[in-house]
Amino acid sequence: MAIGGVTALLDLENVQAAPAQVGVQRPVCDPSFERQTKAARVPEATTLPGKRRRTTSEGLRVAIIGGAGHAGLPFSLVLAERGHSVVVIDGDDIRIREIQQGRFPFLEAGGPELLARCLAEFPKRFHVTSDHSTVRQCDAVVVAMATPVDEHLNPQFGVIEACIASLRPHLRDRQTLILRSTVFPGTSARVLAAFRSWNLNVVVSVCPECLASGHAIEELTKVPQIISGSDIESVQCAMALFAPFNIDVLELCLAEAEVAKLFLNAWRYVVLGTANQFFQIATSKGLNFHRIRTAIMHRYGRAAGFPSAGFTAGPHLLRDTLQLAACCRHTFSLGHAAMLVNETMPDCILDEAKRDLARNGRTLAGLKCGILGMAFKPDSDDARESLAFKLRRLLLWEGAQVLCSDVHMKCEDFVDAKHLLLQSEIVFIGCPHREYYNLELQEGQKVFDCWGCLPGPKLSITSVEDVKHNRERKALRVAVIGGAGHVGLPLSLVFAEFGHSVLIVDTAESNLNAIRQGCFPFLEAGGTELLQRCLAEFPERLVLTSEYSAVRGCDVVVVTIGTPVDEHLNPNFSVIEACVQDMLPFLTKGQTLVLRSTLFPGTSTRVLSALQEKGLAVGVSFCPERIAQGQALEELRCLPQIISGSDTQALSHASALFAPLGVDLVELELQEAEAAKLFLNAWRYVVFGTANQFYHIASSRGLDFDRIRAAITHKNPRAATFPRSGFTAGPCLFKDTMQLAAYCRHTFSLGHAAMLVNETMPDCVVEQAKRELSQVGRTLMDARCGILGMAFKPNNDDIRESLAFKLRRLLSWEGAVVLCSDVYVQRDDFVSVEHLLERSDIIFIGCPHREYQGLAFRAEQLIFDCWG
Repeated sequence: MAIGGVTALLDLENVQAAPAQVGVQRPVCDPSFERQTKAARVPEATTLPGKRRRTTSEGLRVAIIGGAGHAGLPFSLVLAERGHSVVVIDGDDIRIREIQQGRFPFLEAGGPELLARCLAEFPKRFHVTSDHSTVRQCDAVVVAMATPVDEHLNPQFGVIEACIASLRPHLRDRQTLILRSTVFPGTSARVLAAFRSWNLNVVVSVCPECLASGHAIEELTKVPQIISGSDIESVQCAMALFAPFNIDVLELCLAEAEVAKLFLNAWRYVVLGTANQFFQIATSKGLNFHRIRTAIMHRYGRAAGFPSAGFTAGPHLLRDTLQLAACCRHTFSLGHAAMLVNETMPDCILDEAKRDLARNGRTLAGLKCGILGMAFKPDSDDARESLAFKLRRLLLWEGAQVLCSDVHMKCEDFVDAKHLLLQSEIVFIGCPHREYYNLELQEGQKVFDCWGCLPGPKLSITSVEDVKHNRERKALRVAVIGGAGHVGLPLSLVFAEFGHSVLIVDTAESNLNAIRQGCFPFLEAGGTELLQRCLAEFPERLVLTSEYSAVRGCDVVVVTIGTPVDEHLNPNFSVIEACVQDMLPFLTKGQTLVLRSTLFPGTSTRVLSALQEKGLAVGVSFCPERIAQGQALEELRCLPQIISGSDTQALSHASALFAPLGVDLVELELQEAEAAKLFLNAWRYVVFGTANQFYHIASSRGLDFDRIRAAITHKNPRAATFPRSGFTAGPCLFKDTMQLAAYCRHTFSLGHAAMLVNETMPDCVVEQAKRELSQVGRTLMDARCGILGMAFKPNNDDIRESLAFKLRRLLSWEGAVVLCSDVYVQRDDFVSVEHLLERSDIIFIGCPHREYQGLAFRAEQLIFDCWG
């Protein structure tokens, strides 16, 4: 089965029953654009002398180097349970004795039970030793030892090299060495070269472990496995190893498999770092990040995967992020930015505590502090690289007396949780194990919790059911400023549909004339139909004008004009200020001004002050628009609406405005609501930027990012929201990210790093084309190039801030002859799709509209598609 360019080998029962018939399916290219991929081909198997390999039905003989560790032991037990004969080899004699005695050495769901079962029911298939010579009798040798990073953030190859050197005397021909833990890209080729220099016919496979610590036993038989090999025999061995697990197996080439693990963990590290930077920004402004995050995520699908804040640590995420950074000569800007954020979370919590104490004239010196939870992740006993220990060091440096406790860890200098709570004036949540959720705190005890595990200020949510039972609902007279635009027009029509009397105010006369004639001025699903229905069935509820004076008789004035950014990436307040100034003469007592588009945090309060200075008793509300362009009519009727208000009347008006739409209403304070819009869009911008930076890294190394991504995301719940690459542009995401950066005095390092990545995607694609052309002695000079799709997003006619136009400028600068086409956009300088395909030798996908999926390209045409 082809999955996004990766071959999934699903028929594992047949593999197990007839291993001799295993066929290694080759990676295939994505059929959507028939792109020519450069997938590494597995060479034909070479017949080598030596003992014949056992068949899968008999089970393999497998040695696990580092088999007593967190990655090795669960894997060893599941292999033995599924029929393989396993030798656990580890240099930790204490752990070896524990395992031999039936004691599982760390916390692992189902671990003690499976260990006891292996020792009791099939002891001949499970052996534990420190003797490396036992690998000689094995078919496969699995190395579960990773490549660490040194103090300069570079990979430390000595560990894996020493491991391979120690195995050298005991390896024999026809064995397969399987690298299981994180390795620096190129390690497999380096190991293979070493074997050849030693005249050893040992083949190499990379089968990365991508499991959750503490849940490996469960996930080994659920999460698909990526495999790779230096030849067909090594791939067959990897297939035979995982065949009894009954999971999907996805084949990549060696280099792709090495990078896949790094991409997955680096992506998670950056995403978690983004939430942590939002936490730092929010706390510095006196806002509650967890309230804002809850409001953002409430029944909102595009926020799926938006993580909570917390200490992002442990033995994998940081290390793998830095391995990837070293792989691209430390140009992985998002990874470095995430490292600075994540590693300073203890400092952020400490500063928060110091600010809180300073309000009462106190300091941390001599204060009794407790840290609850010392593991690196909840419900685990693994303290490796835990940031809770850094928090302890910082508190001690400040002169505090520090007690530590962890329900899952036994340590001489730890105390139990009850003792800690009794003795501590301030409690820090170092790791929120589930056992801490119901602890009773002392009266007046201060708690600092960056994880959001303890209940905070209650969020007010009016559900759809509550709205339906509210019989006092009444229709409002509503003016929508900018009501003929992408935000204002769909909103105006839905308000009219649900009973409000709507006045559309806009200075764009061409749009107003089109609307009067029943023509929707831009692409919007269902837009034309709803407009014509409003004009036909209730025309009295939809009035159009270009005069601000008409707002005088309205209850609510909705402003859909946002705050742009200037050439210095700072908010330009003049637009919203001019709009308010133009309306001032016509606003009356008791009205509410509802601000709808993106605003710099604090703008609502600033507008309120301006109104009060003029003696106007007009309330202010901010109700952020969070709908997908082109799908506004559908989403306005189903997505929750965040509302806020400067007073009870403003909040009541905001509620009455959106209640008829039948959606949940989530109440925040004014500045919380302003920040919520920025956090959501900035998070999406950074996430897209991470995928784009991976595309940069992969393409610069001759790897196919789309194949790697398809393998990472296939049936892997932790990668469910891992996005595709592509041009990340448009009127919202970039602008809102820069607004947030300005809000925190341009310390939003992840946002700036994402900007540099996203804005240079056209440059990356051009450089990719230049490299490929140079291989055949060509350049872009006078090349006939076509750009398919010029909108900023697929299936849309909006070209605002589209990076396809930057691509056109870059190609023209290189001397190319450039044709452009877009199925949704009609312009004098665009040509038809047919004309573009006929006249172009090189085609770039500027925006992958659905209409382009079935296009037939000529065999000699080069296609460059960063969207996948």
